[in-house]
Amino acid sequence: MNNEEKTNELTEESCEKQVVIPEFYRDLKQDEKDSGIWHYVFRTNGDRKPIKTPDNQPHKLDFNWADMFPDCNGHVEVEIGSGKGNFITDYAERHPDIFIMGSEWDYTWAAFAHERMKKRGVLGNAAMLRGDVFYFLRDAVKDNTVDAFHMYFPDPWPKERHHKNRLLRPDFLAEVARVLKPGKRIFYWGTDHKEYNEIALETFDAFPTCKVVVRNTAEPTEGIETGFERKYKKEGRPIYRSIIEFFK
Repeated sequence: MNNEEKTNELTEESCEKQVVIPEFYRDLKQDEKDSGIWHYVFRTNGDRKPIKTPDNQPHKLDFNWADMFPDCNGHVEVEIGSGKGNFITDYAERHPDIFIMGSEWDYTWAAFAHERMKKRGVLGNAAMLRGDVFYFLRDAVKDNTVDAFHMYFPDPWPKERHHKNRLLRPDFLAEVARVLKPGKRIFYWGTDHKEYNEIALETFDAFPTCKVVVRNTAEPTEGIETGFERKYKKEGRPIYRSIIEFFK
């Protein structure tokens, strides 16, 4: 074997190693004390080490929105990254006939949002998911069951080495498109981060079944500003809000 063949073989081996992403068991559990919080977390043996699936296939759950919202009328919306819960609380209060799930990776934020929702009496039609919402969409949410998505002021992960943590990417949009109902459905997007906004809009533009119908100039959804938005406006930061239409 010559040097070129050895190099090619090593390159092929490296590529094979890079594409092997382990799959884990993740379970959805309602909080024992706060019924409006649902934990979507790794299954472990008590040692904080996630358990891999034996066949390295995703762990699919038999989940229905009625499991989370017993009185669900079928109209479900999802907020990605609810922060302290300003938007989801106001929106759920304004629309008691809409069932909306917020999400946060961190328990502290999820609990804070839940407490606000609880005080305002909207837990009948609003709930918080604590965990990785990408995998929840991929492995738990059934096709054609969501009416709209909201994503406002997500963590931009500004350092280049952290860009991989950004959620708005093609595989995420594929799950969004899959779970949205047939017809024309809306994805509301907002951020103060110019570079992330440009990348996000490029990702939307490149996705085959959606179209940016309002680019950077949309008003806050129903006039509801998030806590971050109010803060950033006071600081004089530019705000980028867009409305994206998915169709199928």
